[in-house]
Amino acid sequence: MKIAQFEFDPEQDKLGEGPLSEVFRATDTNLDRVVALKILRAHAEIDPSADQRFHREAVHSSKIEHRNIARVYEYGQYEGTYFIAMEFLKGRTLDKILKDQRLGFEECLRIAQQVTRALREVHEAGLIHRDLKPANLMVLDDGTVKLLDFGIARASNESSITQHGMLVGTVLYMSPEQVRGDELEMRSDIFSMGAVLYHITTGKLPFPGKSFPEVCMAILDGKPEPPSIARAGFPREFEDFIQKCLHTDPQERYADAREAHGALLQVSASLLGTTHRQVNVRGTLLVMPVECHASEEGLENCRVIASGMRKDLATELGRLKDLEVVLLDKAQLPEDGYDWSLSIGLRVAPPEAQLEMRLVRYSSVNGSAQKHEEWTEQLTHSDPNEWALQADLVRNAARELRRHLSESSLKPIGKTRDQEASIQLAQHAHDVLSKGTSKHLMAAISSFRRAIEADPYCAIAYAGLAEATVRKYLYWDGDQTYLEQAREFAARALALKTDCAEAHTSLGFAFHLSGHSTDAQREYRIAIEYDEKEWLAHRLLGALVAREGNFQRATGLLRRAIGLKPTHIATYDHLYNVLRRLDRYEEAIEIADQGIAAAKKHLQAQPDDQEARVHLAMLLARMTQNEEAKRFVSEALAMSPKDGYVGFHCALVYAYIGEIDQALSELTRARDRGYYIGSELRNNTDLDALRGIAAFQELVR
Repeated sequence: MKIAQFEFDPEQDKLGEGPLSEVFRATDTNLDRVVALKILRAHAEIDPSADQRFHREAVHSSKIEHRNIARVYEYGQYEGTYFIAMEFLKGRTLDKILKDQRLGFEECLRIAQQVTRALREVHEAGLIHRDLKPANLMVLDDGTVKLLDFGIARASNESSITQHGMLVGTVLYMSPEQVRGDELEMRSDIFSMGAVLYHITTGKLPFPGKSFPEVCMAILDGKPEPPSIARAGFPREFEDFIQKCLHTDPQERYADAREAHGALLQVSASLLGTTHRQVNVRGTLLVMPVECHASEEGLENCRVIASGMRKDLATELGRLKDLEVVLLDKAQLPEDGYDWSLSIGLRVAPPEAQLEMRLVRYSSVNGSAQKHEEWTEQLTHSDPNEWALQADLVRNAARELRRHLSESSLKPIGKTRDQEASIQLAQHAHDVLSKGTSKHLMAAISSFRRAIEADPYCAIAYAGLAEATVRKYLYWDGDQTYLEQAREFAARALALKTDCAEAHTSLGFAFHLSGHSTDAQREYRIAIEYDEKEWLAHRLLGALVAREGNFQRATGLLRRAIGLKPTHIATYDHLYNVLRRLDRYEEAIEIADQGIAAAKKHLQAQPDDQEARVHLAMLLARMTQNEEAKRFVSEALAMSPKDGYVGFHCALVYAYIGEIDQALSELTRARDRGYYIGSELRNNTDLDALRGIAAFQELVR
C-alpha cells in the first residue's frame, strides 16, 4: 500500500492503533528511510474535529526537537487521507514493560528524569500535553525514553476545540481539574506525571477503580496510598517528590516541568549521596518543655521519656557548630535574642510513641522577634523497650531538625544587601579565574569573597570559590584538603540554590581530580541538565570521556563547549586531539586553525590571558609552526616567570616540538613552584618524547 511517498504493508507493518488513527512502519521512498506513519481514519460521523486535532498534533510536536521527544518529519494529506510521518523508534512502551516486570528504583529514577526533561521542553514551548500515560512513553533499546502523541496537546494560550466539560485524556492518570473539565494549566501535566511515576515505581495505579466513575471519584477524593506502603523500601525523597506532584491543590504542586526536573535531580543527587548539604548553623535555638499527651495513668511515664528525650535532643543539636541550644523552663518565649524556637508534643501508648515538632525561625524587628517561617514534622516509632524507643525518637528527630536548620539558615531573611553587585563580582571573578595563572586565581578568590560580603546568599559566588579551591589543589602541591574545602563550598552553593549548575560543575571537578570518574561525570551531567549553557561542564566532561576512550561522545561535548565559550583556547586543543584519534584529520586541522585565529583575536583584547597564550602555542606546534609556537612560549614565560601553570604548559609545548632540555627545565621549575604535575607526568601523551630520559623518570618518581 502507498500513501504519498510512503510504502507499507497494512497487515504486517501495523504498529498500533487508537480510536481515530492507526500507526504503521513505512518506508519513505523519497529519502529511503523508515518512518512511523500515523494515519487518520475516516472520521466525519465519529468526530468532526478530529482532523483539526490531528493537524494540531503535527504542528505542536514539529516545533520541538529534543532527544526525549519523538520527532515529526512531515504532515500532509493524500487523496483525502491525513497522515503524519514520525521518527521510527525501536523499543517498548512503558505500559507493556509494566505488564512484564517491576522496575528497580534506580531505573525508575532514570526514566523519571527523562520524562521530566521531555515535559520541560513541552512546557517551555508553551504547550500542555494533557495525555501523559505509560502508553505514550517509549523506552528504546538503549534506555532512552521518548514522549509520544501530542494528539490532544494544547498551547497554554490556545482555545480548546473540545466540547465544554468533555474529558480529554486517559482517566487513570488525569488531574482532578481535568476530571472536572476545568481549564488546564501546566500543573495538570505535573499531576499526570506524578500518577505515571507512581505506577512505574510501585507497580500499582494511584487511583484504581472497577469503573470509569469509580476512578474519577478516587482522583477527586485525592487520597492515594503512600508509595512507601504500596512498595516496601521506597526512598523517602522520591516519595516526597511524587506526593507533591499528586497534590489535589494545583498550587501545591511544582509550577511546571522545569521546576519538577530540578527537584528530581536533587532527589537523584541525594539518593546517590553526592551532595553534602548540611552546613554550619549560627544562632540560638530555644527548646521549650515537651508537652505530654497521655492518659492519667500514662502521664508520669510520658514525662520521664520527655525529660530524657529533650536533654538528649539538645545534646545532639548542640553538635552543630555555632548553634547555641537553650532549654527553657517554661513554654514562654522571651521578647528577642533568639533565632529559632522548638516546641515538642509527645504521645505515648506503649509500645508506640508519636513525636510532633514545630520549628519556627524568627527575624528581629525593632527589638522584637517576629515569626519568619515555620516547619512541622511528625515522627512515629514503636518498640517495647522504653529506652530504645526514646533513642529512636531522638536520633530521627535530630536528623530531621539538623537538615532543616541547615537549609533554613542559608535562606535570607528579607532583602539581602546588594544582590546585583554580588552577581556582577562573581561573574567577573569567573572570567578572571579562566585566565590561568596563580595571580589570576588569587584575584578571582578575592572577588568571590567580596561578592559574598555584598550578598552572603550568592550561590554562584560559593560555586566559584569551589572551582577556585579545586584549582588551588593543582597550584599548591596537590593538597587534598583543598578538594574537601571545594566540596564544602559547592554544598553551600547547592543549599542556597538547588539548581546551581556551576556548583555541580565544581563538585564534578573535585571528583575528577581525586580520581572518582563516575561521580565526576554524574555531576557534570547534572550541571548540563540544569543549564545547557554551562560551558565548563561540557569542556570537563568532554575531556574526561576522551581520556576513557569515548572519543565520539567527547567530540559533541567539546564542540558545544567551544560554541558556548569560543575564547577558551584549551578546548580547541582537546577537540583537535579527539578528532585525530578518530582519524578525522581534516576536521582536526580546521579546529586547530579556528583555535589559533580565536586565540590571536582574544589576546588582542585580553593580553594577560595566559591560558589562551600557552594553548595557542600548543596549537601552533601541532600545526608544525614551531618557531611561532616558541615565540608565544617565550612571551608567556617573560610575563609569568614564576608561575607553575605557565611553566608546565610551556614544558608541554617544548616536549611536543622536541626541545627536550627546555621541556625538562620548565617541568622541574613548575614542580618546584608547587604546580601538581603527578598525574600529568604519567598520562599526558604530549610528554612522550621525554619518557626514556633519566631526568624525566626522576620527576615521575
